[in-house]
Amino acid sequence: MSSYPLIIVTASQRFTSDWNGKHLAQVRLSYQYCDAVYRAGGLPLVVGAYTGEGQKFFEGRGYAQNPPRQIEPLMDRAQALLEKAQGLMLTGGGDVLLTDEDGTDSVREMDRDRDFWEAALLKAALEAKKPILGVCRGLQLMNVYLGGDLWDDIPSQYPNALVHQQISSRKKTSHEVILRKDSKLAKICGSTKIAVNSGHHQAAKNVAKELLATGHSPDGLIEVLEHLAQPWAMAVQWHPEALAHNDKMAKALFMAFVEACAELG
Repeated sequence: MSSYPLIIVTASQRFTSDWNGKHLAQVRLSYQYCDAVYRAGGLPLVVGAYTGEGQKFFEGRGYAQNPPRQIEPLMDRAQALLEKAQGLMLTGGGDVLLTDEDGTDSVREMDRDRDFWEAALLKAALEAKKPILGVCRGLQLMNVYLGGDLWDDIPSQYPNALVHQQISSRKKTSHEVILRKDSKLAKICGSTKIAVNSGHHQAAKNVAKELLATGHSPDGLIEVLEHLAQPWAMAVQWHPEALAHNDKMAKALFMAFVEACAELG
């Protein structure tokens, strides 16, 4: 690889307490995402979920009670970022809502700031045809933004589901995913069966028209979505960043993503 592509890696925002016991808002991200991108030859650029409503957030009034209800006001900055970067990775985190509604009791840790900001980044990346990799929450956000919907809570809504929130370390796999033979991911992995970890209670339900479900767990839940029109845009429901040190499939996925960013971004 002749260059090191700059790749936006999205992050969440969380409250902790400072040494005086006051609210301290932080941008939070597992180091594993950056490490996986770096090891594959990319330069990770961590970007927090800021939409101009930060004062409410820093005043400790919760996760942005009144964020913008439109993506358009955020597009100038999202497009400016995508002009400088060669790719976008939408990472895991709290539940996706992306509406004005409060959601159900099953939807938790909602962050509308993050929903709308990442939707703006996704729109900018799609318009620029930059490579996109969604991870867990990233798959759900991509599907909802493009017109699909979600199972809000697998255990209560999806009969006979496998355990999709494993208790063991995410460095271990917990179930298989069966891939379509003609899928991009099957070609990347060189197999139609892969072992994955699992840490989610939401999942894609009805798939957006621009996407194709190309991987499922044995219980039928969607585990992979690939964009039908983009040169390189896919999302996975598991956490390959936690497996990337030792797992051939996870390494191959990040290598393919970073290579696409270098070539297409």
